Amino acid sequence: MAKIHTHYDNLKVARGAPQEVVRAAYKALSQKYHPDKNQGDEKAARIMAIVNTAYNILSDPTRRKEHDEWIAAEEWEVEWLESSSGEEAARPRGENWETPPPAHNRRRRRLWRDPRWWFGLFGGVTVGAVCALLLVKQPRLLPTALAFNKPETIAPVTSVPAPDPDAWAIPTGANSPPAVVKALAVTQLVVPARQPECDTDLATPAAPNGEPWPDQSGYIPGYPLGNNGREMTVVVDNSANASPVFVKIFDLERRSNVRHAYVLANNMLTIDGLAAGKYEVRYQNVVGSAAHAECSKQAARRADAGV
Repeated sequence: MAKIHTHYDNLKVARGAPQEVVRAAYKALSQKYHPDKNQGDEKAARIMAIVNTAYNILSDPTRRKEHDEWIAAEEWEVEWLESSSGEEAARPRGENWETPPPAHNRRRRRLWRDPRWWFGLFGGVTVGAVCALLLVKQPRLLPTALAFNKPETIAPVTSVPAPDPDAWAIPTGANSPPAVVKALAVTQLVVPARQPECDTDLATPAAPNGEPWPDQSGYIPGYPLGNNGREMTVVVDNSANASPVFVKIFDLERRSNVRHAYVLANNMLTIDGLAAGKYEVRYQNVVGSAAHAECSKQAARRADAGV
């Protein structure tokens, strides 16, 4: 069976490796490919970014579980393709030091192969047709005994109901279009205060895409802005934290990041212009300039001691 390249491969550990082994592998690779030891080496910077991404996923139990489920789904599809002699089975599954691709496109392609999907579609169409038939035939099902030949009488109006103060405003005039009611969803992330950790925090002078960290809180240049709209706003409150944070707004439906931002220590940032949807706010502490020199010294001491 063709090999599925995973984040475990990026960290050079087994899939069932405990967190201690994952952490030790990350520390060893960080010492080897750290930008401070490979200045001007684009390949080392790219590998370091991939190693950071792999560790961020495998050190988080929830994200690691999602990654394991993606691996199982990919291996099932490869096995199915190889058993049916499909051309796609011979396609390479990735090279060393590559981030695994998102699995949502493959899950969509597998739907049409699943007979349960077709049974569900047929059942939905059948239920919809029956409901439509009942709605059309409902007036004819009423017994004629309920019919009245007595002419309808209109009771005189004795009082006018009081207006509802909580109702929406309605435009005046017979030809006025209906009013448009808009909603703005606001989400807030409060970052807790903690001390910088040189082993796990981003101690690089630049973002993973190679762009330098901004001087002020805001979006990081070089990243695309997705899901543009006017329905949602995300407030990142980093006022209690002594370190800057690298923030990603993750679209849970599209399985992709749509915003990349940098929030200074003891600062706040409002991320607006998002379309309605389901999002997850992910962040990582960044070692600031004050602690960067100390982290570099610690890494040098560990390298001299052979840790």
